Amino acid sequence: MRKNLFAGEGGSIYLFGLCGASILGTALYYILAGRTGSFDGMSVVDWVLYAVNQIAFVAVVIGYGAARRVDILSVAKVRPAGRPAQYALLVPIAVVSIAAFFPLYMLFTALLSVMGYPTGGAVSMPAFSNAGTFILSVFVMAVLPAIGEELFMRGAVLPALASRGTWFGVFISALLFSLMHANPMQTVYQFCFGAVLAVVFMLSRSLLPCVVLHFLSNSFTLVLTAYIPEVDAVIASLGAYNWLTGTVSFVVGSLLLVWLLWLYRRAGKPRAEREGYRVSDAGIVFDDCTLYAYSDDALPAKPKRAGAALVESFKFVGSMFTKKGWKAAERELFLSAGIPYAGKTQPMLGVWLAIGFSAVYWALALLRGLAL
Repeated sequence: MRKNLFAGEGGSIYLFGLCGASILGTALYYILAGRTGSFDGMSVVDWVLYAVNQIAFVAVVIGYGAARRVDILSVAKVRPAGRPAQYALLVPIAVVSIAAFFPLYMLFTALLSVMGYPTGGAVSMPAFSNAGTFILSVFVMAVLPAIGEELFMRGAVLPALASRGTWFGVFISALLFSLMHANPMQTVYQFCFGAVLAVVFMLSRSLLPCVVLHFLSNSFTLVLTAYIPEVDAVIASLGAYNWLTGTVSFVVGSLLLVWLLWLYRRAGKPRAEREGYRVSDAGIVFDDCTLYAYSDDALPAKPKRAGAALVESFKFVGSMFTKKGWKAAERELFLSAGIPYAGKTQPMLGVWLAIGFSAVYWALALLRGLAL
């Protein structure tokens, strides 16, 4: 069985998943509408659709792998990976992602409001009248999407797109991730968070950290909505200073997020690599266009000054303001991910169709909102 996907196949999987979820969701909506009521303030249909969409995504990925004889578990890197320190870092990464990208959500929501789009609520939510409803919400809105969407987007679509190029895979998969939700208010936020998830997948070489990060982000959002609704009132009370605090939150949060991802990368490397060298099984280390041959004996660690790691991390954050820094980050992601590069001349029709179809899908959602 094949253990890789090409970019065009990623587009096809995305289209199959989007169409499958839409068809199944529409069918269930017409079957259940008028026959069921609501549960804790949210329509039973909405509860069911949350789960059905994830089932459709998983079914499409598994079905495509079986039909095309692709080892989906290998492609999606469904295996335990990462060190305890990396999983611990996922908590601040999730929190900082919310803090950094929430101002973008506010800005885009304000823009949509000017256009006449209803901005009363981004997604359907229950009333959270008791702990049981909250637990059910966590399962339906955090656990299931973390599994279904991550297997679909980061497990199948991202590795396929990344076969054309690292940044191409990161940003196009993030774009498709944001558009597939067909939620105009959350589009920018989901694009940014989708890019973070893609980077975590490549640094981890495993889908599991992405599932955990996605779950943490959704769970934190549910906690804020259910038990700390005063946050919205505090933000609204900032008035004219809202844009100032939002800008500071975005800039500082983004820099802090890049720093946390650097720490995440460093925490996942063996100590020898963190000290500046690497010895492979064959005794050969590839670095750009140069081959370095080392003996089988372990090399002594390079002496490090106190605080050298902190200085190195700040240098990395600063390098992201330069073209050279982006190229270095791209190379690091490529080497970490282990995704075979298939070149830029591979067929791309499936990708362009996926982008076009999802853009139309998103535009229809926008037009429906404007028509209300």
